[in-house]
Amino acid sequence: MQDLNINDLKEIYHSALFDDVIPWWEKYSIDWEQGGYLTRLNRNGTAYSGDKDMWMTARQVWMFSHLYNHYEKKDRWRELAKHGLDFMMKNAFKENGKMYFRLDRHGHPLSGVLSIYTEVFASMAVAEYTGLTANKTLEQKARSMYDFLVPRLGLPSDTPMLGYSLFREFHLHAHDMCRITVARVFRDLWPEKRFEEDITLSINSILTRHWKANEQCFLENVAMDGTAMTDIPEGRLFHPGHAIESAWMILEAAIEKNNDLWVKAAVDIILDSLEKGWDKDFGGIRYLINIDGSPCHELSADLKLWWPHSEALYALLLAWIHTDRDDLKQWYIKVHNYTFSCFPDKEYGEWYGYLNRDGSPVWQAKANGWKGFFHLPRALFRTYRLLNDHDNSLTEPNDE
Repeated sequence: MQDLNINDLKEIYHSALFDDVIPWWEKYSIDWEQGGYLTRLNRNGTAYSGDKDMWMTARQVWMFSHLYNHYEKKDRWRELAKHGLDFMMKNAFKENGKMYFRLDRHGHPLSGVLSIYTEVFASMAVAEYTGLTANKTLEQKARSMYDFLVPRLGLPSDTPMLGYSLFREFHLHAHDMCRITVARVFRDLWPEKRFEEDITLSINSILTRHWKANEQCFLENVAMDGTAMTDIPEGRLFHPGHAIESAWMILEAAIEKNNDLWVKAAVDIILDSLEKGWDKDFGGIRYLINIDGSPCHELSADLKLWWPHSEALYALLLAWIHTDRDDLKQWYIKVHNYTFSCFPDKEYGEWYGYLNRDGSPVWQAKANGWKGFFHLPRALFRTYRLLNDHDNSLTEPNDE
């Protein structure tokens, strides 16, 4: 990355997104026979199961709609968004307004777990698609989904992130992050006070409950009042990818509002996440750690996943450009180099999702119930747009 300027970076991200990732999903994920999207795909794009995960479907509808609304009004993206939306609207909803998590290829329900997270992305999808149709009936559906969903985010949970039910009450960082994500989509479409207030509510909750500024640590699962629950392993869980994802959302809001306190907090969270999460022996961001160094229950803790690295690329570039801090620049270069050297599949296209600690692929399939058309294209698109808005050269120091 010697003497890498902004035009070089723009070409890297543009090519990764528009020449690789988007065409791959357009080619392999569309189920033209039964409707919707195939969400379980091998390395070469063939389906290893016909099952369809509805939160993956919703994310893909949102992504195609978002590209149409914010980059280019391509008929194909509109068609593909509608193709997934029609299948979801027909098959994914229960009579009580909640949603099925997983369907078979024909649309028959297989699981109703995690409805609230499916609803998060489905409400985003319906809203974003409304933005390209101006369909008032669909807009009302999106608004009713928001009204049904948001009051349930942030309620006490007996199930911690990546855990099982316990006789404790947790406040989940994931709920704050979901509220920001969905409120931002609605606010951008309909700039109303209540959506802005939900974004602010989420940020304040993250910064007062989950981000422990004095200790410089970020906790996924805390008590309802924000008290740390480090007497149990679930209360020690630190998820670098989640923390970084929330941090760039906070930073975007901080830049909009010229809020220096939020800027500082977001930058501190990004840097703390990388200092604690970076694998100093092999490189890359560990999936999970416990803040006290005790063993994580998840056997995948030391794996390197595609999405935390994707989120980190955008978060670091946004923070670096906004602050012009050299430490953020150095981290951006480090994460960029690792990510683009390890995750892209040069033979079959798209990116590996899961790497061993040493950076070798542990699992070569490209789509499952968790990896889909969302984190990677969203991060690549946001990063490309950010680069497109700036003209200064970004040069790597010659110290390595």
